[in-house]
Amino acid sequence: MFTGSPIFVRVRDGRWMQPGSVASWLLIVPGLALIALALAILVWPQLLAYLVAGSIFTAGVVLTGWGWGMRQAARRARRDGYLSY
Repeated sequence: MFTGSPIFVRVRDGRWMQPGSVASWLLIVPGLALIALALAILVWPQLLAYLVAGSIFTAGVVLTGWGWGMRQAARRARRDGYLSY
């Protein structure tokens, strides 16, 4: 029926499907999750403090681990003679 339309794409089993039908859910689901989070923050304002504190804590752990890994890599490079400082 819509075989000549550029809006529809034939999938493997021969059916016709709109390209945005699956990809649109990749936008709808996070959008609904953000709406639910916003409503939860309105109901429980202290939830915002926990989210911010958790984000800051996670960023601190990630940066500390990254810095530690760089320090260890520099120490190995210096030991193996790749760095002279």
